[in-house]
Amino acid sequence: MDSKVAAALRGFIALTPAQRDEFVTVANRYINGGPLTQERILDESTRRWGITKVDLGPTSQTCPYCGK
Repeated sequence: MDSKVAAALRGFIALTPAQRDEFVTVANRYINGGPLTQERILDESTRRWGITKVDLGPTSQTCPYCGK
């Protein structure tokens, strides 16, 4: 199993039954929808929660670009 698929599956399993139902409904709308529907679902999912980027924080290695 691909690592991203496994991570998504673990996230799905962690949901409550009501959240699972909502997820399946939205996923089916996304899969069966056209490009506009898919874009709206993606926009809604990121805008509602304010997700704009992922910050991985400091690393234990030196930056290859700036040396810090």
